[in-house]
Amino acid sequence: MIALVLLVLAQAAPPALPPNHPPMAAPSADDLVKKLDATAGLKEKDKPFEIAASLGRLYFGQGRYADAQTFFKQAVAGAEGARASFLAQKKLAGNKPVPGAAEVGCEPKPDATLVVLQEKAKALAAAKNAPGAVACLKAALAPLMELEVMLGHTQFLLHDPAAALFTYTRALETFPSNGEARYARAALTLDAYGDDVAALGRAKTDFETFLTDAPTSPRAPTAKRLLERTKAAIAAGGLSKLAVTAEQIAALAPAAPTGTQPPVLTKELMDAFQNTPRTPEMESNFAKLVSDAEEHLARGRFQDALTAYKQVMPYQPENARLRAGMAWTMIKLNRQPMADNVWRVASQTPDAVVELGDSLKAKGDVEGARAVWQRLKDTVPEYGPKLQGKL
Repeated sequence: MIALVLLVLAQAAPPALPPNHPPMAAPSADDLVKKLDATAGLKEKDKPFEIAASLGRLYFGQGRYADAQTFFKQAVAGAEGARASFLAQKKLAGNKPVPGAAEVGCEPKPDATLVVLQEKAKALAAAKNAPGAVACLKAALAPLMELEVMLGHTQFLLHDPAAALFTYTRALETFPSNGEARYARAALTLDAYGDDVAALGRAKTDFETFLTDAPTSPRAPTAKRLLERTKAAIAAGGLSKLAVTAEQIAALAPAAPTGTQPPVLTKELMDAFQNTPRTPEMESNFAKLVSDAEEHLARGRFQDALTAYKQVMPYQPENARLRAGMAWTMIKLNRQPMADNVWRVASQTPDAVVELGDSLKAKGDVEGARAVWQRLKDTVPEYGPKLQGKL
């Protein structure tokens, strides 16, 4: 089973071909996932850290967040021994300078797996070379820094902010320099615990630390804006006590796992997701989800449409076509007053609303298309002349 997974994930080169034979195309991400889905016992069997991590990334890129979480957790569990050793050796090393990984024979190489580097670190620890062991284990755990951030993102997308907060925090306990985890924890805290003044204080500290550690980061301008919003929320006694603008679109929230009021996915938290590394397959999946959502809309499957839109919204909050579809879905589900708030934002890009109507009409929902255009005309009267021939 592992051999098959390795072959698929590596998108291995095709077998040797006769001279002058046209090259064979590498399998797409969709093809890989289909092969993996057909692999019996894939989730249950033990697998190396690198394989579990690669599987998690692949399924994350396909929007299969529950499956991604399973593999990310397996990868994290597979690194627990190395993590514990790293923290123990770091304590023993104290203030002694830590050498570079190459100096102790632990430089990253294609064959330098976590297990291989962990064994080298054990030898260094046995030789009472704690700084060397720290260097080796740091190199072994380097992929974990990104992986735990992705696991945290996955947990939030699966509507479990408490688990996401735990994951970001644990990542920082291992590597306090993990800026992505710090930024994500701050944004999540502001979003999910915005009325807890003590939690806001922790978010403020995280934003300030992030800006001190990474003042030139592409995220720095957003972090500064979120820091100011956090300070304002603290002064007001909670985020909900601040004036809410249409731009924040409180309605763009993922469905709660229970029947309670859904948690708010504000623009603040969307910013935390926007810079998540993306692959062409991931972008293609987002486009497909939007298309699927419009198909659901045309068929009257409004809750299914909302579910599809929510998977894309954290990553593409400025996608005008997506906002138009989300607005119309909320209207059809009678999610007032949130539906009106989202529609006001969506109608600021009327061309995208027209395109939504065109899509619904093309999919056979002529009445739905006319209803979209009529509401746009009523909302933005000056746009009416452009709707001639549609109503």
